[in-house]
Amino acid sequence: MRHSLAGRTLRLAVLRISMVVVCASVVSYVLNRSLIEEAVRAQLLLSTEKTIQRESLPFREIRELQQNFLAEFRAIDRDPLQRQALVRSFDDIFYRHDDGSYTQRPGLFEGQPLADGRRFANMSATYAPDIAPSDDVKARFVLSYLLSHKYGSTTQGRLFNFYGVVPEKGFPIYQAADIAKVFHYRGPEALKLETYEFYSRGFASGQSETFLTRMYFDSSNNAWMTTMGTPDTVEAGGQHRILACVDILLDDLMERLARPSIEGAYSTLFLADTEGTLMFHPQQMEAIQQSEGKASIESLHLGMYRPLLHTGGQLEPGKVVLVDTPDEIVAVGRIPETPTILTIHYPRALMQPAILQNLAVVATLGLVTLLVEVFLLRSILQNQVTRPLQRLMRATREVGATAELGKYDLPVQSGDEIGELSRDFTRMSERIYEAHERLESTVQQRTLALEEANQKLAALSMTDSLTGLANRRHFDEALHAEWQHATRSGSYVILAMLDVDWFKKYNDHYGHQGGDKCLRRVAHSIQAHAHRAGDVVARYGGEEFVLIITNTPPEEAQALVQSMCQAVRALQLPHPLSPFGIVTVSIGMAATIPRPNDQPSDLLQQADAALYQAKAAGRNQVVQAG
Repeated sequence: MRHSLAGRTLRLAVLRISMVVVCASVVSYVLNRSLIEEAVRAQLLLSTEKTIQRESLPFREIRELQQNFLAEFRAIDRDPLQRQALVRSFDDIFYRHDDGSYTQRPGLFEGQPLADGRRFANMSATYAPDIAPSDDVKARFVLSYLLSHKYGSTTQGRLFNFYGVVPEKGFPIYQAADIAKVFHYRGPEALKLETYEFYSRGFASGQSETFLTRMYFDSSNNAWMTTMGTPDTVEAGGQHRILACVDILLDDLMERLARPSIEGAYSTLFLADTEGTLMFHPQQMEAIQQSEGKASIESLHLGMYRPLLHTGGQLEPGKVVLVDTPDEIVAVGRIPETPTILTIHYPRALMQPAILQNLAVVATLGLVTLLVEVFLLRSILQNQVTRPLQRLMRATREVGATAELGKYDLPVQSGDEIGELSRDFTRMSERIYEAHERLESTVQQRTLALEEANQKLAALSMTDSLTGLANRRHFDEALHAEWQHATRSGSYVILAMLDVDWFKKYNDHYGHQGGDKCLRRVAHSIQAHAHRAGDVVARYGGEEFVLIITNTPPEEAQALVQSMCQAVRALQLPHPLSPFGIVTVSIGMAATIPRPNDQPSDLLQQADAALYQAKAAGRNQVVQAG
């Protein structure tokens, strides 16, 4: 069964394009998946870095304010005169209740002035001493009140409140709610300050590091918050004198974390403690609030978060790393100035629609290309191949019988291969003669090309392939010819042998490729100085070179060879294992006027001996045979 050329071509074209489409789709899927994931990872890393830096700003400001508060507190607390004034102000500012507790005097919180005109709007206080306050306690409590008002009022609008806590269970606070109306010291609702985390952590240890409490619900302000506290340095007795605190509202933080900048991602926030205490998790907020901020990765059995807790605990503040899980790409970062770890989770499934969409585009384009190419190819084959070939086949069959071609409608005007075949068919006899003539011309051309190739081959046989200099064979022939000429004319034959110093160490240090490069640099430098007619520079073997100097007195030859030695030094090729630190050469030179019984090998031995003397004398020099 005969198959047409057009049919076979179409089938092969369909098969080829289909394979290309499949391969392109596979490559597109893999490449797009890689590119999309790489873009997601970069965006996730950058977004998380920006987020933790942004969220660290209020914590950094609070830390600096607390440090300033403590520094100013210490400075005033150490001044006896100012302490006396503070003690006198105690009764002006605070009022003692029947239960023994103290609060600010009525009207102060609302902005009424003291007798001396000072106002402390939005400042309230509570103090329930176990024993009557001493002058030291009074001075510290008044000072804490004054400084809390100073720092709280200057940060109003940026921070929620500011307060300084004394270990004798009292604290004045700057905020919009009056704590003197909220806290009591009698009955089941009595304020037990030692049960509060900020109080117990602030005064329980001798450390003065800033800390962050678990989140809690503050009934006086009806809001979820955490407390950032910084105790002062302990005294000799191991006690703190003051604790600077700021309550941080978490509503805004949670709202920001609930909406990461990358669509589809979600955030979590937890403390870098052993349990991973949760502060925010979009699916666990009810459990966090019901536990009053004590819910953690451990208590909620979120085992998949343990590696994130471990990774975050080892990070430096401000650093972000990516952690891969089977279902997510997770950015883990430490928020500076806090012991908190922020994680932003990007589900891998979010990438799939974009990958499949790109794959669909590639596949669709491939199928459209297939249909278009098949249609065009079929049309071209029918008009430009199948029909002209059919006419040519009919003409070929009838030419054998009639030997007449002119009456056949052949596509001789066509510019393609079929047109060329038709024209060749009609000029068959003429082309036989033309072919013979072309054959003769081709033979001549091939003969000339062969001669040129032989000449190039001869030149290559006389040249060192590495350096481009004459090789040993060329050198032997040139020395023999120069020796005969000098014997007849009574002129000098001058020979110099060069050796690269400590080349084996150079080769061991830089490798053979580095050694080859060094030899080429040295060879080019030597060749540049041997520019007179008759001079021959050759590679003698390994790192050795030889130079035949002609038509030159020994004195000038000595200067020429010395300039070669200096030129190699001037290359400044580094050679760490050479005492000179650079690549150098040692040169031995010998000159003679040949006598009838002398041999070229005698001159070679003299130059070699001089080279040995140059090496023995420390290298990097020229020695002329005596």
